[in-house]
Amino acid sequence: MKVLQIVPGAIVLHHRGQLLVGRLSGSAASVAITPEDLPVLAEFLQPANAAEVARQLIGRGVPREWLARRLSLFHQRGLLAGPLKQEQATIQNSDRLEPVGACSDTLRSAGRWRLPRNFSLTLTPSGMTSWSARTQRHYRLDPYQAAFMVSFLDGRQFSELKRVGWIDREGCNQDALAWFVDRGLLVTAGDTQTVKPVETQVPRQTSNAPTWRDIDPDDRIPVYFMPHMENHYPLALGMIYSAIRHWNQGSLLERFHPIPITYLPPKEFLDGPYRKFGRGVWLFSNYMWSDGLNLEVSRAVKGHDAGNICIHGGPSTPNYDGACREFMQRHSSVDIAVHGEGEVTAAAVLDQIGRDADGALRFEQGLADIEGITFRDAMGELVRTAPRLRMREPDVIPSPYAEGVFDAYEGRVEAAIVETNRGCPFKCTFCDWGSATNQKVTRFEMDRVRGEIEWIGNSQVGVLWIADANFGMLKRDLEIAEWIVDVRRRTGFPREVVVNYTKNANERLAHIIKVFSEGGIISQGIISIQTSDEETLKVIDRENIKTEKYDELIDIFSTLGLPLSTDLMIGLPGITPKAFDEDLQRYIDLDVAVKAYPTQLLPNSPMAHPAYLEKYRIKTDDEGYLVSCSSYSESELKEMRAIYEVYMAADGYSTLRYVMRFLQWDHQIPAMRLLHDLIMTVRQAPDRYPAVTWVLRFFNSEKCMPGGWRAFYRQVGEFIVGRYQIPLDSALETALKVNEWVMPDDTRHYPVDLSLDHDFAEYFKVNNRRDNADLIRLESLPPASLNVSDPNDLRLIDIEHQQYDNHQYFWELHSEICRPQSLVTRADPEGQALAVSHNLHARDE
Repeated sequence: MKVLQIVPGAIVLHHRGQLLVGRLSGSAASVAITPEDLPVLAEFLQPANAAEVARQLIGRGVPREWLARRLSLFHQRGLLAGPLKQEQATIQNSDRLEPVGACSDTLRSAGRWRLPRNFSLTLTPSGMTSWSARTQRHYRLDPYQAAFMVSFLDGRQFSELKRVGWIDREGCNQDALAWFVDRGLLVTAGDTQTVKPVETQVPRQTSNAPTWRDIDPDDRIPVYFMPHMENHYPLALGMIYSAIRHWNQGSLLERFHPIPITYLPPKEFLDGPYRKFGRGVWLFSNYMWSDGLNLEVSRAVKGHDAGNICIHGGPSTPNYDGACREFMQRHSSVDIAVHGEGEVTAAAVLDQIGRDADGALRFEQGLADIEGITFRDAMGELVRTAPRLRMREPDVIPSPYAEGVFDAYEGRVEAAIVETNRGCPFKCTFCDWGSATNQKVTRFEMDRVRGEIEWIGNSQVGVLWIADANFGMLKRDLEIAEWIVDVRRRTGFPREVVVNYTKNANERLAHIIKVFSEGGIISQGIISIQTSDEETLKVIDRENIKTEKYDELIDIFSTLGLPLSTDLMIGLPGITPKAFDEDLQRYIDLDVAVKAYPTQLLPNSPMAHPAYLEKYRIKTDDEGYLVSCSSYSESELKEMRAIYEVYMAADGYSTLRYVMRFLQWDHQIPAMRLLHDLIMTVRQAPDRYPAVTWVLRFFNSEKCMPGGWRAFYRQVGEFIVGRYQIPLDSALETALKVNEWVMPDDTRHYPVDLSLDHDFAEYFKVNNRRDNADLIRLESLPPASLNVSDPNDLRLIDIEHQQYDNHQYFWELHSEICRPQSLVTRADPEGQALAVSHNLHARDE
């Protein structure tokens, strides 16, 4: 066989319970390996004859056929190749695995051990090395010790690893385990506070009212309500249920049998309630997150029995005439499309449904007189009726909570939704809220709102969604916030409030957030800026929302020390890559976290009007997301998305938060210039700074830094020195050091007092003030220390779950200069970490 060698830059890391070997940059495909592979790969750290290596390994007891398969795989996948010229790896502070004394009784009796999140094993010509953030050292391991270490992977007991496959080395004992643990190369698996799945985290709600199983069919027509998710009470369907129950003094109940609302997976729903009660009327509330499933169920229902009637409403049921006709032609299972508010319309439609002598359902002649629908007539033609005016007094529909509509709901309920008002005074073209409600804001009575919040607290629901378009706009919203806190104080619930805050931000909003924060409610301020580009604001009809108001709010939140973030949209009509860069730079300068979302064409938004689509040459993909328009091309949109991904890692998760600001304040290098320069370098030479490449390409999804943060910041320093000719002096080293130590590492013990050459906290506080015109240079400040702590145990939490659709980035550790956070963990009586899920765009089911 050929002379072969490990490819340059190869490392071993772990991903979701699997060991992988490849390049950190991702420039070459990774290969899945097992611990037994390491002694084999070790033979090729230097060029070696494969046939001779095979003979030696077989002589040591390696199975012949297994070895042949592995060598063939590694060669085919490019992990082993002909000898290549490479630079000798430089490992500082390295040592060998020295002998250790007997381990303690505590270690002997301990349970499971695992590899740290930031683990990697570097394969170099001089050996295998692993970095410990705890001791700040590299350790050189022989291949059998390395195999022993990586065998613990994601949590194993020592008793499971006395033998590692074909490896049985005397030195791989509990003394060796103690050595690895002492140096932070292994950590206890019991420390990880992984957010539990909903089925174990949230108890199943038991019904305190008759369910569909408890009631018998009768001669009435069944009415089915289809929630699309188990963990939320479906408010929109509940309101319709309540409207049907009270229509014309309850007259509909003489002919219709509303089946109690509960969640079941579609197949179970068809095999359960539908099988029991038979042909009926099906009600679906379509949103961008539910319309696909609803239409699938609708097709199944009509396919089984065309005599069923399927009625679809909600914001994702198209209102524009052409779009609605196309929608109903494409989806033949939709018998009626409801436009606008659905409560009164749905009840009126039921009033025009009858039954023939043979049991078939039919529409009465009066269907054409019902406002706000499109339906198929007896000939299959589509008929659109006059539009329906909104309800002047939404309280005419009784509260489904007070009416007991959800008392029969079964499932693991995480959230409940409350409307305190309806309507929006703004008509932003990308949104269907203001256009759908004709701007008029109508209010629900305060007694009703209080009663619903009380019901939610007494029902021990963890998350309250306030479905208003602009919570904080009305004076009474502060009173509502105070009532929520009072209910929380008395019942322990809700723990979290999800809100769409007012767009014209004001001081009242800051007071609301303060009330929530002091009351133990997880919440935060969100300013829905979308963009500050004047040309784009004109295009999206958002000129009446003044950016200066947001700046005032930022000052208020900063003064109160409250968390604040902003929404941007990627790909709005009118935006350009330059303008999007300026948006991101603006909020870096203001030190406000940004969450940016791709622009989706909502079917009932002004943006979806045919004339608007034509004017701005808007093109979308199959899911309705904009891919190009008159102001940007498809390739330019990809660049905007790419720079946001890098921004999210650099500023959102703070991997470059302090380095970026140091370069701006001391060297006049804007943050966005740095990010673009990093992207260009990574694209052109991904293996030049492999740790930087990893962060830019993979960190947002993986939330770890294989090999530790020290290597990343060393490479960032090398990039800065080479790119901008800035000396690696004490000031730059201080900024790099601060940024490194605020990154969580599960091998370190906190708190830590950092000894710094310059007072970085004072530097940051002075220069980060909006009203500061005179920046101070870091090198001018004396030495100081910075305390870094981890009060929320971020280093131990499953960040992937913790970050679920949240407007804050819970990653940077606590210090006097970190952003304010509202993170709460271990809040339940049993000490389990609680998931945080601010879905601030969901406003109904």
